[in-house]
Amino acid sequence: MKNVFILLVGALLIACGGGAETGPGQDTADLSTQEQAELVATALSAQQGGVEDDIANATRAAAGTAEVQTQSSSASLGCTISVNIDFYDELDNLQEVYDPDTTDRIDYQSLIQGQITGGTGFFRELSIDNRSDFSVTQILSRIVWINGLHTNHSSYDRTQPLTQADVHYQLDSELILTDVTVDLDASDTFPESGTVEGTITGSYQRVATNWQQTSQFNYHFFATYIGDNTAEVELTDGTIFTVHLDSGTVENLE
Repeated sequence: MKNVFILLVGALLIACGGGAETGPGQDTADLSTQEQAELVATALSAQQGGVEDDIANATRAAAGTAEVQTQSSSASLGCTISVNIDFYDELDNLQEVYDPDTTDRIDYQSLIQGQITGGTGFFRELSIDNRSDFSVTQILSRIVWINGLHTNHSSYDRTQPLTQADVHYQLDSELILTDVTVDLDASDTFPESGTVEGTITGSYQRVATNWQQTSQFNYHFFATYIGDNTAEVELTDGTIFTVHLDSGTVENLE
C-alpha cells in the first residue's frame, strides 16, 4: 500500500461554487438551467476541484508517474488530503510497490477534508468533505478502465453583499463512474469514453434582521465522455450541454 498525506492551500476549495440569489421572502424550489449546468461543470472539471482531479491522479498512479507534493498551510486556510493506493498484478496478488511490467490494477481512494475560517473575503467559513473510491484496471493494456464512486459534501457561510444577510449554503453530490477509459500513453489524462451518473442536492438559508429565506434543489444528470477534453451532459428535463474538463466551461447549452 502507498499512503500519501498532503496539505493543500485553499485554491482547491472552489469546488463549492455559488448559486441562485433571490430577494427576501421568496422560496426557490429549483435552480435555473444555467445554474444547474454550472454546478455539474464544477462537479466534473479539474480546475474547480471536481472528479477530474481524481481521475487524473488515478491515471498517473496507474502509469507509475504520480507526483507527491507537500505544501504548508496557514492556521486559517487549508485542507488535508489523504490518498491510499493498492497495486495488484494480473493474478490479483497485492504488490508492495508499482511495477511497470506486472502491475495491472490499482485500488485508489482519496479523501479531501478542510475548513477555512475568517479573513478570506467572500467566504466567512468553508468546509469540504470530498471522497473518491476507484478501481483502475487493465493497466498493462495501456488503456485503463476506471469504475467507482465520487462524493462531495461541502458548505459555506458568507454575508450577502446587498442585503447583508447571513447565508448558509450546503451542497451534496454523488457521481457514479462506469467504464471511464483513459489512454496512459496520451499527452493528457482526460477520458476518451465512459459515463458519469450524478445526483446533486443542496440548500440555501438566508437570515437577516426582519426576514428569513430557505430554498432547496435536487436534480439528476448523465454525462458521457466524448474525448477532446469534453463531456456531453444531459439533465432529466432533456437539457443538453458540453463541459470542458480542464476549465469547467459550459458550452452549447440547449
